[in-house]
Parts: sequence; C-alpha cells; structure tokens
Amino acid sequence: MSLKNYHKKRNFKKTPEPTGILSHNDGRLFIIQKHAASHLHYDFRLELKGVLLSWAVPKGPCYAAGVKRLAVHVEDHPLAYGSFEGIIPQGEYGGGTVMLWDQGIWQPLDENPAKAYESGHLRFELFAEKLQGRWDLIRFKDEKHWFLIKYDDPWAKSENYDITEEKPESVVSGLSILEIAERYKPVWTGSTTVKANTLAKIVKKTKVRKTKIKLLDDLNKSPFPEAISPQLATLADKAPEGESWLHELKLDGYRILAFIEGNDITLKSRTNKNWTRDLVPVVDALKQLSVKKVIFDGEVVLLNKEGKSDFQLLQNTIKVQADAPYVYYIFDILYYDQYDLRKLPLIKRKEILEEVLANQDETLRYSTHIVNQGGEVFEQSCKLGLEGIISKQLDSPYLSKRSKSWLKIKCLKRQEFIIGGYSNPQGGRQHFGALYLGYYNFAGELEYAGNVGTGFTNTSLKDIFLKLMKNHCATSPFAKKIPASGTVNWVNPLLVGEVEFSQWTQEGHLRHPSFKGLRADKNPEDVIREQETSLKKVDKVKATTLTKTKKSAAMMHKSSFLITHPEKIVYGEDKFTKEDVLIYYEAVCAYILPYLINRPLSLFRCPDNYEHCFFQRHYTASTPKALKPIKIQTKEDVEDYIYLKDKEGLLSLVQMGVLEIHPWGSQIKNLDCPDMIIIDLDPAPDVTWQDIVDAALEIKHHLEQFNLTSFVKTTGGKGLHVVIPIKPEYDWEEIKHFTHVFVLFVEKLRPERYISKMTKAKRGGKIFVDYLRNLRGATAISAYSTRARIHAPVSAPVYWDELTANKRDTEFNIKTLPPRLASLKDDPWGDFWTVKQSLNLKDLE
Repeated sequence: MSLKNYHKKRNFKKTPEPTGILSHNDGRLFIIQKHAASHLHYDFRLELKGVLLSWAVPKGPCYAAGVKRLAVHVEDHPLAYGSFEGIIPQGEYGGGTVMLWDQGIWQPLDENPAKAYESGHLRFELFAEKLQGRWDLIRFKDEKHWFLIKYDDPWAKSENYDITEEKPESVVSGLSILEIAERYKPVWTGSTTVKANTLAKIVKKTKVRKTKIKLLDDLNKSPFPEAISPQLATLADKAPEGESWLHELKLDGYRILAFIEGNDITLKSRTNKNWTRDLVPVVDALKQLSVKKVIFDGEVVLLNKEGKSDFQLLQNTIKVQADAPYVYYIFDILYYDQYDLRKLPLIKRKEILEEVLANQDETLRYSTHIVNQGGEVFEQSCKLGLEGIISKQLDSPYLSKRSKSWLKIKCLKRQEFIIGGYSNPQGGRQHFGALYLGYYNFAGELEYAGNVGTGFTNTSLKDIFLKLMKNHCATSPFAKKIPASGTVNWVNPLLVGEVEFSQWTQEGHLRHPSFKGLRADKNPEDVIREQETSLKKVDKVKATTLTKTKKSAAMMHKSSFLITHPEKIVYGEDKFTKEDVLIYYEAVCAYILPYLINRPLSLFRCPDNYEHCFFQRHYTASTPKALKPIKIQTKEDVEDYIYLKDKEGLLSLVQMGVLEIHPWGSQIKNLDCPDMIIIDLDPAPDVTWQDIVDAALEIKHHLEQFNLTSFVKTTGGKGLHVVIPIKPEYDWEEIKHFTHVFVLFVEKLRPERYISKMTKAKRGGKIFVDYLRNLRGATAISAYSTRARIHAPVSAPVYWDELTANKRDTEFNIKTLPPRLASLKDDPWGDFWTVKQSLNLKDLE
C-alpha cells in the first residue's frame, strides 16, 4: 500500500487535490465520491493501513443481493482525500467535478483484512449515510478487475431500487453534481465534514432553494386552483419505445388528487368526490410536508402480502377502516408554492416532485419510472402478475383530458362497466347469480356487454346486492333486447364495476369475465368501450402501396455497370442472379460505402453460387483496377491487401463474384488504431431469437454505463452485432484488452446466458459473446453486405427501438432491404460517424 502512483499521476501545482501522506492510524474510514470526469463513475474507498484503497465503479453500487457491479481497482489515495468535494481542473488527471456522495465507516469481517485484500476477497459491513449492511469485493481475471456485490441480508433491496437515483446528492453539502460544478471554485478547502444531525437540515434547505430557482426561471406566479380535472390515459395495443417516453407501473387503486393549502388538506377522486375522511393515514403523512401549497396527482392503494396493489382489498377496507396502511403513490405534481406547474414538461415536474418527496413518510411514495425500454418494462410487469404499465411522453404538459401523451398498456383486458341488472342466485349461492353489464356507445345508448358471475366473495355479494336493491327499475336500461332475459332484475344504470376479461367475442360480449370490485370513483356516463390505439405512425394502406411501388421500381431497374454473365443464378432456391446482386448494391451504395471506403477488405468470393466460396484478401494481378492495393506488415512479410475508394470499386466486387464483404475495423490512414468495436452475439442453435434480442439490449445497457453509444444490426445469420464507433486513439492490443474484460464482465454477471469461449461443447443454450473481431487483421461482415446463405440475406442496421421478437434476423434480403430503406425517413445508423466518443481507458487506471 503506497501513494507513489497517486503522486506520480498528479501535478499539485495545478490540481486542488490533497497531496497527502501515508498515515499510521488504523482507522476504518469509508467514502464514495461521485466523479463526473469524462465518464461519470463512483469512487469506492476503504481505509486500510494508512491509505484509501480505491475502486472506480462505473454504474455505482447496487442494493440488490447478488448483483455484480464492475469495480476497477485504481491507485491508493491519501486519507485526506476522504473529505474532498470540489473540481479538478480540466486537462489534469481525472479532471471534472467530485462529490462526496457517501461517508461512514466499514467493519471488516475477515480476521486479517489486509491478507483478505491480497487474496482477492474482502468481506465487510458498511455503516454509512446511504450504504448499510454486508458487501463483498471479489477480484476476477487480474489485479485491476473486481466485483462489488451486496450480500443477501435485511438491508438488501429489489433490483428496481437504484440508490444512485433515489439519493443523488452530496452527503455533506446536499448539492447535486451540477450544483457543485456551478457553485464551487476549483479549490479544495481541506474539510467539509458535517455532523449527521445537521446534514438533514442542509439537504432539506438546499432542495427547497433548488426547486424555487428552477420554477422562477420558467413560470409566473399563479393563484391556487380550487379544482383540477385529472389527465387520463388512452388504451394502447403495445408499449411505445424510444427515449421520448417514460414508463410507470400501473397501480390498482383509487386515483386521488391531493390539494394542500396551508393547514387545509383535501383528497379528491377523479370525479371530484371528497375522500379526505376515508384516508386518514394519507392526510397525516401530507401534514408532515414542509411545503405549504402543493397539488399532487397519484394513486392510493393497499398492498397485499406479496407487496402488490390489490383493488379488492382496498375496496373491502376503505369504508370500514380509515386508519388502514394506505400508500399514496404520487406520480405528478401540478402546483407548487405559488406556481402552476402544468405547462412544464413531465420530466421536469417529476424532478421537482422527487425533490419534494425526498425522505418522506413511507405512506407517501414517489412513483418511479424507467425511460425507454417500454416493451421490456411491460413484459416484466406482466411476468410479475401486475396490471400493466402507464407510458408517458417526457416533454408533455399536464392536460385535463384523455390524451395520447399518456398511454395505458394492460397485461389483461380490464375496464369499467355499468351494471344494468342481475339474475337470481342458484344452488347454494345467495343474493344474486350474475351481473348484466354494459357501456355507452357514441349515440349515448347503453350497449349490452355480457354478464359476470365470478370474482365475488360472500361479503361482496351482500354489499353489492344491498346497493342493487335501492336501484330497481321496471324496464331494461339497455338499448337492445337481451335474449333469455325474462327473469332478469333490472336496475337503474348508476353503479359501475371493474371487470377483468380475456377478450371480446365477435358478438361484442366479454369472454371469461371476472368481477374485481365496484368503482365509486367513476361516473357511469364516462363508461365507454375502451379501444386499443395502434402505435403505428404510418397508414397501413399508404405504406403498403408505397412499398410495393418502390419494390417494383427496384425490380425493373437495369444497371449501367457492365458485368459478365449477369444472368448467372447465384442463389438457386430463389433464382436470384448476379445482376440481382448488382442491382442491390447500386440501391444501397450510399448506405454501405461509409463502412467500406479506405479499409482493408477480406472478400468471400462465390464464382458459381453461394454454396461454393473462398476467401481472398490479397491484391493480385487479376484484381479489377477499380480496387486498390495497400501494403500491410504482417508477422511473416509485407503483403498487398485490397481496399476500395468509390462506387466503381464496390460494384467491381460483384464482377468478382463477391457475396460477402468483411472490412477491417480501422482505416488505411491509421491501420493500428480502430475506429469501431464489434461485439458479436453468436447464439447456440437452441437459443431463441427473443433471447438474442434481450442479450443485445443488455449489452447496450452495459455500454451506456461507460457513456458509450452503440448501434445494432442483423448479421444475415441468427446472431446480432452491437457496434460502437470510437475515436481512433487506442491500438489493437488496448482495444482487445477492453473488449475482453467487458465480455468477461458480462459473462460473470449472467453465466447462464453468456459464454466467452468458442468451445462448442459448452455452448448449449448460451450466446457466445465474441470479442475476437477486435484484433488486428480480424474482420466482420459489413453493414449492408450480402451473405453467402440461402435466400440472399443481408446484414441490416436497425433502430434499437424496432429490435423486438417480431424483427427477425432473416427478414432482410437483397429484395426486401432496398424498399425498406426507401420508405424510411432516415438511416437507422445515420448518426454513426457523428458520434465522436472516446473509451477514455486512462481515466480508470
């Protein structure tokens, strides 16, 4: 343990960081510093033998038991660093903003912690402001690469809980990373220690000030509204994808707007009914807030033994137990202090809401969300047996009406219906047999939707029957006569019930309905048949006509580039000819050339057909003149490789019978420094396409933790390529090391899904994550290249948000891809070469 490397990397005439000396104290200081350098990461530090042992954790700690977080071991730091919060000047080592994110003490669980550290496994307990309980640091691969893992103890939480998002501010100043950057001078003051009992006050005071500053920048003062109609969501057929949407879990409770004006607190339903006296714990929790004027929008629920919101439990409890453990999940804030927030973008309202609710009673809970990944969030909610999700546009204002900026996507079909009658009970049943259900059509008539006879308890049968008895009427309230209804008891259409069902029949009736409860918070006149809104942005007929027209034009095209034997069939099953391949490359020329020009090429030539081929990478006397030679030093000798400079060079490959183009990851002007990285997901035969898609999205997520933007393409086979454009600043060996460690990291996280070795005997049911595409001289199939496989598939770039189980690897071939590109508004990889990103490998050294 030494500070030699720490001193070696810093110029203390330029950086405000403490010089520090080796301490002889035997303390147990623990800190985490949030470090916004070129990559945001968290520096995890433990005091041992006079220094702070240090690891850079890119994603920050995870409170879920067993989840492995990569921790890159960096140089030891002096103990004085434990109170450093400020700015390291740009241009210096680690330049950027440093926040003291957590602090406390650690207690080793090993008899000899120094020996345990040397052996590569430290076990310890943390007693800090944010992190508690047992944690493990485990070394893997080499001295530099470790895992930080939360132990399964009472402090562990679910994977949905993100401590870095829940508690983002400094434990000493209460400031965010941006506020530190704005307010601090690049000077280290030497000590920022704050007592724990003072800390909460500072944080609270800072948060209030921060919120007001934000509001004053955007809004004028407004009077406190007496009433607000809630925004309602439109039923959609699937979850939207993309960075412009956030997704919340759909809760199963009562929609409640909370109006707080001084000491007056009123809880109102969506129909403006007053629920204040029925929800005493919620009112008591709202009284504890420091803000004096605020309006919240949320859902009051009761949680069952599984921790899920349960509407029937809520309905059975709310009128008989005012002090039940209700939970108010708040997802929006409409008014704050003196400002109407409804015109602000949703994401800003949620930022303000999160600050207002920080450190509040468990009765008041901030409704968390996930940006993007709509399909994945919906799928997981269904797997957990939840009702579904609510998707909202990040930049949308609050609209007091039903709108398409809020969408609801349900795992099971479920909606409200009006009760128009009931049948008599049979057998041993009491009170009634089934309820006759309906909804209002656009003409204002009550349409019959079927009846429901399941989902009741003895208590609910009695309670509903007493309400039905008060609403008897002589004639049917439904617009049309219902067959076999001679013995039905009709009631006035005043009661609303919620019903879950599997689908609608062709006759417009419910299949497999189950009663969930009465909805006293819903007006009967608002009940209509909910129709799923399609998310498809283009009219189907127009899109089909356009595609057919463009496809026909492509089929009729004749090339002006001369080739021999254009009629030769190279894909026998489909009768695709050499000329068909030429026409394809002319159509995609502008798309493919940026990935081929001025790069050494390995060419898969198939002179007769796709089943008889060989590789060529060397330039020979017979190589077409449109292709160029480039001398490359190999282990054996200097050899002439092939590259191309223009469209003529590309089309000459067709004359050579080339059906696959494999470029290097570097350009001829800088052969030893690649400008792209390829992560090849090569699945075993028994891996499903959905698993491959999930793997690609998981890889994308991990790369984002390193601030790396990635792109995805099909390979023309069963796998996918995740491709990362980078600045050409590191050599092949450094890139190989980075990708190897990354792949090992992914494999360690999910050993049941991934494997990093090519051994086929061990690959059953797994995806081989191939990093060996990133070696000097190694190649991979180019974007838009054809493949020498049945049906003439191509390697096709796709948008991340269209990568689903419905977007198959074999969907694109030489006939289908040109019409697709012609119909798109832009290139799925249009930003590929504008992304100027660095790996910043030296930041974590």
